[in-house]
Amino acid sequence: MEILIGLKNYSDWKENISKTELLHKIKKDLQETLPGASFLFSQPILDNVTESATGSVSDLAILINGEDLNVLRNLGKEILSVVSEIPGATELGIEQEGDQAQLTIEIDRKQAARYGINTSEILDTMEAAIGGKGVGILYDGSRRFEIIVRYTNDFRSSIDSVHTLLVTVPGGARIPLSELAKIDFKDGPTIIQRQDGKRQISVRTNVRGRGQGSFVAEAKDRVSEKIKIPEGVDIHWGGQFENLHRAVSRLRFVIPLTLFAIFIILYTMFRSPRLVLLAMSGIPISISGGLLALLFRGMNFSVSAGVGFISLFGISTMTGVLFISRLLNMIEKNTKRDLKTSVIEAAVIQLRPRIMTILLALLGLIPAAIASGIGSDVQRPLATVIVGGLSLELLVTLVCIPSLFYLTKKRED
Repeated sequence: MEILIGLKNYSDWKENISKTELLHKIKKDLQETLPGASFLFSQPILDNVTESATGSVSDLAILINGEDLNVLRNLGKEILSVVSEIPGATELGIEQEGDQAQLTIEIDRKQAARYGINTSEILDTMEAAIGGKGVGILYDGSRRFEIIVRYTNDFRSSIDSVHTLLVTVPGGARIPLSELAKIDFKDGPTIIQRQDGKRQISVRTNVRGRGQGSFVAEAKDRVSEKIKIPEGVDIHWGGQFENLHRAVSRLRFVIPLTLFAIFIILYTMFRSPRLVLLAMSGIPISISGGLLALLFRGMNFSVSAGVGFISLFGISTMTGVLFISRLLNMIEKNTKRDLKTSVIEAAVIQLRPRIMTILLALLGLIPAAIASGIGSDVQRPLATVIVGGLSLELLVTLVCIPSLFYLTKKRED
């Protein structure tokens, strides 16, 4: 059962608590009211997207595939027990429907052969009696209706009635179904999930207070150490972690490509590798600021944060390019001026536009960095990285880039 709860604006909350504390409070109240039930907290749009992509709405879903459903269930319970001991695991459970009483009819093939009747004839009788059997189609103009034959409720309303269903054998004799099959009520699964032709169950958990990457790495180590995987059983680690892992893999390619593209573009402008590296010298400083900001706010690295770092590359490089371009222009116009004087003058001239550029970005992103409304979970990491990176760059690069340029140019001369 899914229940959608719309939260009020954070400013309207009577108690000064965080969303995480609110979730813990709601979960505690629900567990006290409904003991034995399991609860999962997420967002509706995120649920739909993640479930469509990975088959689970949890941060981590351990997908167990095999042929024997009982083996999968026992293995799932063992994995659930191991994962529950890992710090950061919360809202654990096994995604499966509960068993339900089912009518099972097992044909005794030896007994059927003794009466000279094949199993298909027995199945036809059971189909017509219990489920209904199509025997033809009725046409009414352009409309068509399938004709279904089905026994009345008196012949199928109880297990005793099913026992007395009559099956016609060769020769015209009719014998009760109980003579040809074993009929009973047994508990069985209402849904059997399959993946690549194999049965599947999934152990799910959300991760709180730590990064998903480190949690999954520890979970893999503990599962491999404490649990022996039966032969013929496969385990796949999915859920939202799978999307994160895929995105991080792409970032490992995109970030170096972005840096290389920036280097090539700047090289066509300055024709000097030293000047290019000097213009890009603010990138390590801004990265340090972004990492410190994430650490200060207790945020983990995410795709949104990765996009923020890519944005920092461009903004940091732009401030370096503006300073170097201005300084080279001043040196070209007045070759007799002392290098140190030119560097100081260029730094002073570029101080105001550089501060305005960085402050404009900061003022635009600070509201997103501290937002708490709908969609803010995606905005906050990106804005936090940029705000932290630019703040540190503003304090450091005012001195670093002019000093590095002076030392580099002096060595060249």
